[in-house]
Amino acid sequence: MQETYALHEGAFGRAVVLELRDDLIAHAHAEVQLALWLGGSRAQGRVGQTVVPYSENLALGANPYESHDARLLERSGPAIFLVLYVAKPWLDERRAATGRPFHFDAPGVPIDAAVRQSCWRLLDKIVAPHQHPGADIDAEVEALLLAAIESSAGPDRAPRPVSPAPALDRRLRAAIAYMRQHVHEPMAVEDVASRVGLSRGHFFALFRDQLNTTPQVFWSAVRVEEAVRLLAHQKQPLTSVALDLGFSTPGNFSRFFREHMGVSPSRFRRAATGPAQHLLTGVD
Repeated sequence: MQETYALHEGAFGRAVVLELRDDLIAHAHAEVQLALWLGGSRAQGRVGQTVVPYSENLALGANPYESHDARLLERSGPAIFLVLYVAKPWLDERRAATGRPFHFDAPGVPIDAAVRQSCWRLLDKIVAPHQHPGADIDAEVEALLLAAIESSAGPDRAPRPVSPAPALDRRLRAAIAYMRQHVHEPMAVEDVASRVGLSRGHFFALFRDQLNTTPQVFWSAVRVEEAVRLLAHQKQPLTSVALDLGFSTPGNFSRFFREHMGVSPSRFRRAATGPAQHLLTGVD
């Protein structure tokens, strides 16, 4: 049976087609995420406290570092998704150029005609790139993202004005920098709090109030971000990647990666570095 998985990397970040066979724990990403259910087993996601039941008419949008999960509602087979992970530098550039917010007002994204058409245009170019030589996939991603944001805002709501992001507390900035600098070491969030002179309670409150997440979810997102970079752009064996990121065994790393990305590290690497697998079997 051929894999139902494809990946495209561009200036915008990553677009992936994946099959979800197991639930995903609560996690977050540094990128804006848009997930559209394509078929297979029914599933639902939760962003914060909001449940989003995936369907032909509803997708999920998560802003950077918003905690979200995924749960299969059926066990008859995998659920198939198109997921965009849109990087902050690209978003900042497009925000400056267009004046658009590129921010989801609500986790549930209605799939209207514009979103559906953009989704299938992008999907076609990702899974059959040989049929679209020279295709501007970044432009298709932007079109899909804009359509999804407009749909999530609703027809009667004007786009929110673009305003500068509030400055983070200097201790929070120091904590984030420390996490990134020590991503290759096993670490407890209490140790990071101590490093920047905060009590555990104050540390958690800063993450909650300024980033709408928890230190643990943020730390996991930093590790996932580095794992993706190593798998896609380095040739070291998976065992070396696991140990380099502070995991005691390759099995622990594989479980961590699958729980956050919905696919094994080896499968992710194959999609990131080799020809896309694009036979979408079992998609209605």
